[in-house]
Amino acid sequence: MDWRWWVPLGHPEGPEGEEDAWVNKKMRKKITFGYAVSTVESKLLDNIDFMDQLAKIDDPIVIVNQFRDQPLDASALGQNVQVINSKSRGLSQSRNIALKVIDVDFVMICDDDISLVPANIERIKKEIQKNPDCALYFTRLQKTTGELWRKNYEEGPFSINGLGFKSRRRIQRINSMEQVYNLRFLHANQLIFNVDFGAGSSKFQLGEETLMSWSILKAGGVLQSLPIVARIHPPLSSGSIFSVQNSKAVFAVQCSIFGLAGLITFSGFLLKSLRRFLGERIK
Repeated sequence: MDWRWWVPLGHPEGPEGEEDAWVNKKMRKKITFGYAVSTVESKLLDNIDFMDQLAKIDDPIVIVNQFRDQPLDASALGQNVQVINSKSRGLSQSRNIALKVIDVDFVMICDDDISLVPANIERIKKEIQKNPDCALYFTRLQKTTGELWRKNYEEGPFSINGLGFKSRRRIQRINSMEQVYNLRFLHANQLIFNVDFGAGSSKFQLGEETLMSWSILKAGGVLQSLPIVARIHPPLSSGSIFSVQNSKAVFAVQCSIFGLAGLITFSGFLLKSLRRFLGERIK
């Protein structure tokens, strides 16, 4: 399967023809866009603002509800919404189910505690349409307090590619709620989230998005920054809390990406986290 989907395979100007023709803008089809939403025990229903936004979206939406007691009924949302009630556990399992089912070119992943910025998402679609060859786009995430989640991104658009040290460091800044995946690329390279990582996993409670970014780089993909706020999230997340459990997950991620050098990079993370933690305790 060739993930360069915007020029038909077999076309005389496609990937099997002239090598420069598959960037011919006239041959590009309009991208399809969708949303993969993860929730647990139907908690999504408590987020009234997000539910109202989902009801107004025409693009395909897949909602995965992992449950024991509360299956989700979202029939009021419309025919473009598919709900999957699953007995599986773990955020990565939820993401994998959604990405396997939804049939779009690009998918924005969402948790059940966010809200969207619809006008900005339309801008993002237009930007992706101009350059639909990247494997992952990462937008900006805003806190409900109005601040950006990450303040240390480089100014303007930039890309991450290759397996160098700088790329390995940069992918660790990207929050899962900033990501928009090229689903054709993921499928063509058989990439899925590592179920040993992520909230609800029996092993490590975070790091699944970083490992996915690393897998994309290893498959030759390019990550592209889009400095546009697409989602809004509460100020605190499970991955931002300093704890022994989270530290173990970060250590595992560092070793997966850097090998033995992960011992050094993890030491830097630990010192920085301890300073922040102690500073907050003093306040």
